[in-house]
Amino acid sequence: QGETIAKGHKNYELMLNLQLGIRHAVGKQGPITLDLKSSAFDPKEKVWTRFPPEGSKYTPPHSSCDFRWKDYCPQVFRTLRRLFKVDAADYMLSLCGDQALRELSSPGKSGSFFYLTSNDQYMIKTMKKAEVKVCAWLLSLSKCFLTS
Repeated sequence: QGETIAKGHKNYELMLNLQLGIRHAVGKQGPITLDLKSSAFDPKEKVWTRFPPEGSKYTPPHSSCDFRWKDYCPQVFRTLRRLFKVDAADYMLSLCGDQALRELSSPGKSGSFFYLTSNDQYMIKTMKKAEVKVCAWLLSLSKCFLTS
């Protein structure tokens, strides 16, 4: 199911950037708390990281273009992975390992891309800025489950 993203594919660089960003975001150590503040669910709660091809003090060198990674609500997602017993190493291996992601065609009007891991465990959806607000609302609903 889906088209494997190989070198030469129009979204190959996007896939590499997604994998680099996810590896960086998930690999960072940070607090895991079940007592999340409301501010943790705000879409303004994000961490920007620049990934220059030559690498930086915080990022590894890579063969892709210079890009910026936006990690939304990192505490919330870290806590959700813990609650659902998602092992960080297995998660990163599924998303960022040697296997390429597969691109699924989007039937919607948003123009989003959907990527599936080779082991079919995880899916990534790219989002437009307007969709971030909807996701923030959904995340705020999840606060009910995280705090009860």
